[in-house]
Amino acid sequence: MAYFPLIGLLLGGFLAGLNWAGQGLLPPSVLGVLEAGWLVLLTRALHLDGLADTVDGLGGGRDAEHALFIMKDSNVGAFGVTAVVLVLLLKASCLAGLSRAGAWQVMLIAPCLSRFSLAVLGCFSCYARPGGGLGTCFVGRENRWTLFLSAPTALVAGWIMLGCWGVGAVGVVAFLGLLSALFFRKVLGGVTGDVLGAHLEITESLVLLAGLWLVGRGGAW
Repeated sequence: MAYFPLIGLLLGGFLAGLNWAGQGLLPPSVLGVLEAGWLVLLTRALHLDGLADTVDGLGGGRDAEHALFIMKDSNVGAFGVTAVVLVLLLKASCLAGLSRAGAWQVMLIAPCLSRFSLAVLGCFSCYARPGGGLGTCFVGRENRWTLFLSAPTALVAGWIMLGCWGVGAVGVVAFLGLLSALFFRKVLGGVTGDVLGAHLEITESLVLLAGLWLVGRGGAW
């Protein structure tokens, strides 16, 4: 977990690299779709699977126990499919706009910040299923020491890429991680591996959207 933001920077580098290679060869709209698909390929769609399962559970569960049962089902429902489609559309649209503006810095930093937010969520959560699961090792207060390594990585990367805006974004995604921990503790009694994946996908999309907004107001970094 201490290296989550660093892994995010690596993924962001691959994303920005694809954008650089495609500039002038493809329209930004097509490039945005390819970049969204590139991220899915690099992460093996693991986090999108978590997003689909989590939204299915929240949308169809009568209570926490029923929601966790739905989330464990390998089938994907209408809620999950809709969530995946909307997130991919949002990412593709944002990446197209960023590509058009040449804002590769946002592409580089978005996977980094989303993974730092994921580390915060895991450190301040408990696992929802008594029997444990795939995400157990990423959850619990015993992991909080990792923030002393992951936070400086995110802060330095944010400052280099986006200046004060980047440092502020680190604070915002950390707050989103804490907010998400409180929400899922109330709704599900904690988090699961699916919840972690869902949080990462949504946070990454929000960072891209915020970056596009920043570009639209003049790219003040």
